Amino acid sequence: MQIPMTIESALSAHFKQPNGPSVPGVSWLVRIEHGGRHYHARVKALLAPDATKATRKDDGYQARTTMQYLAAEIENGWNPAQEREHTIQIGNPQGQPLQPTRPWWRLW
Repeated sequence: MQIPMTIESALSAHFKQPNGPSVPGVSWLVRIEHGGRHYHARVKALLAPDATKATRKDDGYQARTTMQYLAAEIENGWNPAQEREHTIQIGNPQGQPLQPTRPWWRLW
């Protein structure tokens, strides 16, 4: 089932955590068309501690992951008319190496 969604805005920041240091991430505002009506959902997408530089820079991947999360929530019975706080953690895409490998002789 395809659910029409668009990203309305995004705020990149470090988010305070109740138990520990702040975590980098993006607060996404997503417009959702569901049941002939338009809704908005805000999703706080925090970056996983092992996220590579490529993942941290890839806004498109982060936005797609956020919309996939919302689509899965709707398919699992959540109605966008219900106000809810959404927080997810975004890791590296499957198959991506954790860190780029460097030659053994390169020190920097």
